[in-house]
Amino acid sequence: MSSQTALSRREVFRLTGTVAGAATLGAVAPVAGTRAAKRAFAQETDEMMAGSEPRFAYVGAYTRGAPGGWSALADVNHPEGVAVFAVGAGMGDLMLVQTVPSDNPSFVAMHPSEDYLYVLNEIADYEGQEMGSLEAYAIDDESGQLTLINRVAVGSIPAQLVVSPGGDYLAVATYVGGTYELFPINDDGSLSEASSVAQQEGSGPHERQGAPHVHAVAFDPSGEYLAGADLGTDTIKVFTYTDGNLTEVSAAMVAAGSGPRHVAFHPDGTILYVISELTATITAFAFDPADGTLGDELQTIATVPQNFPAHKSTAEILVHPSGKFLYGSNRKFEDHPLADSIVAYRIDDDGRLHLVGYTTHNIAFPRGFSIDP
Repeated sequence: MSSQTALSRREVFRLTGTVAGAATLGAVAPVAGTRAAKRAFAQETDEMMAGSEPRFAYVGAYTRGAPGGWSALADVNHPEGVAVFAVGAGMGDLMLVQTVPSDNPSFVAMHPSEDYLYVLNEIADYEGQEMGSLEAYAIDDESGQLTLINRVAVGSIPAQLVVSPGGDYLAVATYVGGTYELFPINDDGSLSEASSVAQQEGSGPHERQGAPHVHAVAFDPSGEYLAGADLGTDTIKVFTYTDGNLTEVSAAMVAAGSGPRHVAFHPDGTILYVISELTATITAFAFDPADGTLGDELQTIATVPQNFPAHKSTAEILVHPSGKFLYGSNRKFEDHPLADSIVAYRIDDDGRLHLVGYTTHNIAFPRGFSIDP
């Protein structure tokens, strides 16, 4: 198996919202209890992983509800924190290994070395201040279990985080803070305080766009540039981050009132895809990896059929590692057969998208998802 297709030792599954309600399994800690119970658990885990290199999934969740109190999440049984699962060979069976107490850990990101996991706490009251927080964890190579390294403050209601390809910086989008923030990662995996904060300004026409609401960050494949989306101002921006300083190099706009939520680069680095929450659309922009310039809008395509109800809500967007397919998620706020779904597109050579179809089975309010490498 080539290095491009070989499975990583660990995978990160980011399941939040109603889907994360299933993480109430985290209330059970199989590693606790008697020595006999621990031995039985270890044996069961070994049997499940037999013939394969250890792989683990790390699942974030809302522990005290989503900010804003969305009714779609009102009846969810909230788990206790970040859940660690052993991933079995073959069909990918999951076995709970550990639950780490954490406050609203809605997104997680793996360090390229696979030695550290970073977690954002989607809160606005860290240590009595109107701030969110970030957590750095060390990962045990054999058991996959997490040990807290340190915790730092970030802008209010952080929404997404990502580690640079070189593993030296963590970038964060803050929704209420309206900022792009950059945090140096130290040699021991710990986080330093923010080295750069780019405060955004402006608003949009939708009722949810009264202020900047930065919702997304993503490094381009080369690791030279950081892109992000501001749901509150319909703006996409690209930054350099030389010496830990965010410097804007280009910007583009989606249609007014679209509310861009997440972004994803094509693996070849020449296209940036943007999924917009308020209009349920995906927009493709040309991107020049030589200088970080966002070019022409290539296409805007709907994630739902024309007969879909007025209240739309998209969330995640990912490009398949092959560069041949793109996936987006729709979340249910009104009744429709495709209200909770993952939509798939074929990517043409010019970067434009063509609908393949929808997956709805066992899909519930898909706020985030990941692709097995």
